[in-house]
Amino acid sequence: MMEEQLAFKDVFSDVTRIATKIPAKEYQSKGINPIIDQGQSAIAGYSDIPDGLFMDVPAIVFGDHTCAIKYADTPFFIGADGTKILRQVRNDNLRFLFHALKYYAANLPGSKEYTRHFKWLKECSFIIPDYEHQCQIAESFDTIQDEIALAKQMLAKADELIQSRFVEMFGSQPMSALSVFCDFYSGGTPSKKNPEYWDGSLPWFSPKDIKSPMLWDSIDHVNDRITEKANLKLIPEDTVVVVVRGMILAHDVPVAIVKTAATINQDLKAMIPKRECNAVFLASALRNQEKMLLAETGQSAHGTKKLDTDVLGSVAIPNVPLALQNEFAEFVTQVESLKAATRQQLDRLNTLYDSLAQRYFAE
Repeated sequence: MMEEQLAFKDVFSDVTRIATKIPAKEYQSKGINPIIDQGQSAIAGYSDIPDGLFMDVPAIVFGDHTCAIKYADTPFFIGADGTKILRQVRNDNLRFLFHALKYYAANLPGSKEYTRHFKWLKECSFIIPDYEHQCQIAESFDTIQDEIALAKQMLAKADELIQSRFVEMFGSQPMSALSVFCDFYSGGTPSKKNPEYWDGSLPWFSPKDIKSPMLWDSIDHVNDRITEKANLKLIPEDTVVVVVRGMILAHDVPVAIVKTAATINQDLKAMIPKRECNAVFLASALRNQEKMLLAETGQSAHGTKKLDTDVLGSVAIPNVPLALQNEFAEFVTQVESLKAATRQQLDRLNTLYDSLAQRYFAE
């Protein structure tokens, strides 16, 4: 396979200047023409403005602050800040360049930080094979990417199935406030100045751990006897926790069930049942009210999103017998088993994609 190493300027042309930029405040939730910006969503919004569409598609969109890489194959507008449009200088396969850029962008200095990265991207050199091999490589990546998208769709459909079943079983049932079912406990952070507090195996959960519906272990751990040494309580297994502070509350309200005795930090709230209650049912009831919770999310003096305890306590929960809660939980357990298998497949696909990217694009 013939290869050559080329500078950024010999591979890509920055054509952002000919695109029409739409300020975020003018985004519409529905419309005729898509707006692509530097956020993680494929489409950030829409505009019905008749003129100024970027027509020279397909093209690659790069997020200067976020390092997000997107492939646009229909005419579009761009966001007003931090959005770059790139086209190929030569007759290279643009899908190949798209996958190459994803690899390089992920490895830029400070790629996980909200700062400008385009200056670093322009310093990169790219290993470019002959056109025939570009097409073959691009096809391999596209196949994996399609399978990844399918797995994500299956996970989303499974979540929709759970929510539909919840509404079907409990939509017409009497409701009570969450505060009728539970007391709320906020955690804390032991002093970092005392290494003894952090020398142990007891899980200490924080928002960065809330990545799946069931939590068995945390990234950070504290001393097994921390509750005797600091103002921190032990929550029992099968406790529902929800994120109540953090910027993730701008778009999601993460909820999970802690499957082991553990501690939590101050950005989580634990639901301690006042009466017998199925944790799976309780977690699903909270997720079912996510739109309401997002609408009621406030903001601290420092600009961080927060969810007040009064708001959380007012969430309407179906007031149904434990037997009915258990019936729903059994259904969820079956669906979650299917989701677990899909997640494993998704992990394998992501690993395969990353290993191929390392093989073809690493210098």
